[in-house]
Amino acid sequence: MNKPCIARLLFAALCCISILLPSCQKHTAEASFYFWRTKAVLSPGEREALKTYGVKTLYVRFFDVDTRDEQSGPEPLGVADSLDRLPQQLSVIPVVFITNRTFLRMKHDTEAVLLARRVLKKINGLRASYPELQIDCDWSDKTKARYFLFLRSLKPELPAHVKLTATIRLHQVKYPVRTGVPPVDGGMLMFYNMGRLQDADAPNSIFDASTASAYLPYVKSYTLHLDAALPVFRWYVHYRNGQVKGLVTKKHLPDIGDTSYFYSSAKASYVLKRAGVLNGVSYEAGDALKYEALDDAALLDAAKLLQESLPDANRRIALYDLDVINLSYYESNTLQGLFSTFR
Repeated sequence: MNKPCIARLLFAALCCISILLPSCQKHTAEASFYFWRTKAVLSPGEREALKTYGVKTLYVRFFDVDTRDEQSGPEPLGVADSLDRLPQQLSVIPVVFITNRTFLRMKHDTEAVLLARRVLKKINGLRASYPELQIDCDWSDKTKARYFLFLRSLKPELPAHVKLTATIRLHQVKYPVRTGVPPVDGGMLMFYNMGRLQDADAPNSIFDASTASAYLPYVKSYTLHLDAALPVFRWYVHYRNGQVKGLVTKKHLPDIGDTSYFYSSAKASYVLKRAGVLNGVSYEAGDALKYEALDDAALLDAAKLLQESLPDANRRIALYDLDVINLSYYESNTLQGLFSTFR
């Protein structure tokens, strides 16, 4: 075989390899957590978890924004403190939660523009630099225009290297034409809180595989790059007279083994025999508590279900939320396995 022929064959072989290589590349999935407490001080167990799972990035709630009534304007609530005590090696991403009613109660577009400036000024007063800013808002059809205006007003005010991201719910993935796609650099798909809290007979509102499956076929076609968040929390839904009174979480969880207060019920997990204040929560006789959680197997199943529906890409997988109480619910190898599912 002459040299020109060999050269042509080598060239063809290299072209084939270059075409096939992308399909063989392994995408990375960076492990991360949300941190949602006002006092940004990590316990030794939480610091150890960051080390165990190789976490380099922490999503930290800096403050909420809400409009309490028609007369008052938007204001920051629950502003984080002690941010300087977070581990220096961590990349901290500020997260600002904004209630939907904040935009619903705006009367003029200029209020959304002004809010963007105020939010950014508040963030910069708490931390001088950050690689990304995330806005958490479950917007509606009625607030879409002003929320998106807020985001468009925010983006030009950020340094060029800072990404602007937004949390995305499953219903917003399924109905992008109706709900709109936010004008941001990327999204965080919140793969939890997908059920109906109001219905005590409904499946687990934190996560239900059949509910999730109705939305997942739309994930790959969503036009934003998506990172993803999964739940490691649990709670009791507190009902009174058939209405949701609140959510009981973490240190407020009751001792349901105390039979002087609780009895089991077929409709709800537990019912109060008598009134009382337990771990800071006030109950009345007849109140009902519905326990919702994902055990180790269910959490891994949720991760696998999501992984099979995401497009191939490098992404960050975040767990909500970093707290020694939440960490105590799961075996370490379960959370390692969860992160490995996406690698």
